Amino acid sequence: MKVAAVEPFLIEGTRGYTAWTLVRVRTDNGLEGIGEGFSFGWGDSDAPATIGRHIEQLGERVVGTDLRRIEFFAEEALANAPEGAQHWSSAVSAIEIALWDIAGKAAGLPVHALIGGADRDCIPLYADHGAFRDEFDLDRILAVKDAGFEMFKWDPFREGGDPGAEAIAECVEEVAAVRDAVGPDYKLAIDAHGRFNLEGAKLAAEALEPFDPIFFEDPMPLDDPAGFQELSRCTSLPLATGELAESRDVLREFLATGALSVWQPEVGNNGGIVETMKVAAMCETFDVQVAPHTWCGPVVTRAATHVSAAVSNLLYQEWASVAPEDAWERDLIDPPPEIKDGRLVLPDGPGLGFTLNEDLVEQRRIG
Repeated sequence: MKVAAVEPFLIEGTRGYTAWTLVRVRTDNGLEGIGEGFSFGWGDSDAPATIGRHIEQLGERVVGTDLRRIEFFAEEALANAPEGAQHWSSAVSAIEIALWDIAGKAAGLPVHALIGGADRDCIPLYADHGAFRDEFDLDRILAVKDAGFEMFKWDPFREGGDPGAEAIAECVEEVAAVRDAVGPDYKLAIDAHGRFNLEGAKLAAEALEPFDPIFFEDPMPLDDPAGFQELSRCTSLPLATGELAESRDVLREFLATGALSVWQPEVGNNGGIVETMKVAAMCETFDVQVAPHTWCGPVVTRAATHVSAAVSNLLYQEWASVAPEDAWERDLIDPPPEIKDGRLVLPDGPGLGFTLNEDLVEQRRIG
């Protein structure tokens, strides 16, 4: 089989995304694969369209090539990223995911069977602030708990840098209210979206410790592994990061510090399915767990699910599609995701295990 066509397209997103970037790859014998890259498509960002243009560039290279060389394609494409192409790796990821979808369909096997086999038949999920849509809502956290999700994560903070102990304490009152409502044994995690400097992160970690979060995500920016190392010496909280990492080189720096407990790879931005398997293996060597980041559409979330099934050091997979207003996104793929008691039932269809709802794609298509 050879690649015959690579066609990017944009659709409306949820959770503040103006667009998600998808790709349709066709082969010379009529098989079709669907992929998605992490789109960075919030607000007035032009990132989704930029990623689409990168997909077109990459498509010119991949058309006519042997479909079986998926890993070679991704390695070469990542190694030859044009200077200043910040979203190149998202485009690589989108095509790589689509190629695996085709490979599975050709073999009549789900992707997880091609990357080592499933270690579990249900994927443990944690729900996150996708439940709120606009503002913090304690009732929605309780609804998530009642639905069977074992953990909830959100960002209670508002200021960055070092806002001072008083400002941080005011934000952590929200964490105290949630802990009181869900009880002492329910798992919580806190995200700071990289907003603090080292001193602010120390204050935040100290304030959070009494509420026993399972991890503290992105207390500082990803480009400060030394800061993470210093913070880890000052707090008992497990530290997590990784969603914005575009290569395993970033992970290598963090693993060298010994600061991390959880790595959060984004399958739609780090090179794709095989690359995520590689970083999971690196993490396992250092006793670091992985919790795949999934905050875009259902296609890249499904790709992450196949990885989550196959890695042995999985903690949880993130699940953002919990707001009632955003329920349509689950209908974008057929069959839609099946969740039982907060766990995602592993799809067993060939490839990624879905077809696109083409009517809904046309309704939501914007480019």
